Amino acid sequence: MAVGMLTEDPDVDAPAPTGWRRTWAAATAPLTVVPAAVVVAAVVLGAVLRVGVMRSPVGALDSDEAVVGLMARQFAAGHFRAFFWGQAYGGTIEAGLAAAAFKVFGATTTALKSVPLVLSGAAAWLVWRIGRRAIGPGPAVVAALAVWLWPANYLWWSVKARGFYEATLCLGLAAVLVALRIDQEEGARWGDWVALGLLGGLGWWESPQIAYMLIPVAGWLVWRRRGQVWRAVAAVPAFLVGSLAWWWPNLGDGFASLQAPPSTVKGGYLSHLSILAREGLPMTFGLKVIYSSRWISPAVVSGALYGLALIVVVAGCRRLWPAGGLIVALVVAFPFLHALLPLAGTVAEGRYTLFALPLLALALARAAERRVAAGALAVVCLAVTFVGLRDLRGQTTPYFSSRRVPASFTALEAALEAHGTTRVWSGYWVAYRLTFETGQRVIAAPIVDDRYPPFAEAVSFAPRPAAHVYLSGTRDDHAFRAGLVARHIPFRAYTVGGDWVVYTPARRIDPTAIPHSYP
Repeated sequence: MAVGMLTEDPDVDAPAPTGWRRTWAAATAPLTVVPAAVVVAAVVLGAVLRVGVMRSPVGALDSDEAVVGLMARQFAAGHFRAFFWGQAYGGTIEAGLAAAAFKVFGATTTALKSVPLVLSGAAAWLVWRIGRRAIGPGPAVVAALAVWLWPANYLWWSVKARGFYEATLCLGLAAVLVALRIDQEEGARWGDWVALGLLGGLGWWESPQIAYMLIPVAGWLVWRRRGQVWRAVAAVPAFLVGSLAWWWPNLGDGFASLQAPPSTVKGGYLSHLSILAREGLPMTFGLKVIYSSRWISPAVVSGALYGLALIVVVAGCRRLWPAGGLIVALVVAFPFLHALLPLAGTVAEGRYTLFALPLLALALARAAERRVAAGALAVVCLAVTFVGLRDLRGQTTPYFSSRRVPASFTALEAALEAHGTTRVWSGYWVAYRLTFETGQRVIAAPIVDDRYPPFAEAVSFAPRPAAHVYLSGTRDDHAFRAGLVARHIPFRAYTVGGDWVVYTPARRIDPTAIPHSYP
């Protein structure tokens, strides 16, 4: 009887495929394992690319990063602030991590930038952990490596210490991972609900953008675990503990964090959805250049790739359902939650769509679960990354329409030291960077957009008149000089390396009293 059953199996006597059939069968087989050598090579490549971007002119420190560094120095000295200077939102976990790095490695630009770099690696690791539960071990590795290597603008972003984006992303992904545990494992432990609440609370403190993750997660768990949702009572006190740093200042200032930040970007909800479709998502896929929002060249190919990418994401979502339904819920909810953000009309470098990247990577990897498809996805992602790095290298920062801020401040810092200058007025994108890089030997305050009043007070009430620093030849340089002349204020001026002009008036003056447009 046993022999008869065996001979009836159609696969027993079927000849093994040979030649091209064998090759095709291997290529179209499901991707279950990614060779360790490939993983190691990809991880090393991602690290090398980040270091290369960090050391290039486009990776130079800017004043937003310098604010994080200055806050980290205060943290190291025991002075804690709940929010990014000058804002009632944007938690300071990354500043705290930078303070720890400063304790070990010194308060350097490299130590500061190492924090978002390490957090971007943590995000990729979390995507791998999520993927193992939602799309399988092989595609999970593909998704994680995609987040680590693609696209160029987020490689650049991962070495920019902008305060709270990378930390919020990691907290959100960790919450998704815990939610998958609760959904997939019978008899979910109380500890998982506590962890979910704590992660949600910390994320809420860091940025309201944690809602991109928390709202779909909450809805998904209520739907899937209706019989156990009462256990969420354990998450409530954990959320309050995690968000304590958010509550403490808000209780004293009328919940300023709930007030929408000022924005010059016009447009409402439908406009935000349109901008996301036309500019935000293409930039998230790495197919548009930061700030300029132009397609990476050739534009025809980039536009076609965008359409193809959307189709593949939809296909991936179909394959994710129902086992990976939480990922589908996150992908579907993202555009509608994103459009609620007051600043959603600002595309810039894609900072507000960063949170969609791991979700898109998971959907793409699920669609490309076969070996040949995964290989094609890897080739396309790497090609988009390298072309994006090419276009990124020539990108001018958005802060000055006519001049880029020099990548190095070394000459300016040496000139100020040689002239004994310790107090300076300048534009925002110079002031805080100058203060950080000189270790606060020079205190520079911005003419407008003052984030830390004590610095402005130190410059205003210095024993001798402060210097005024401008980029040479800009309209603000000419306007300031003309203003001094028109007001008959004697001054000395000298240039530094063809990039800078330093003015020292004979008496103290309010720089805002002289017409200027310096940001």
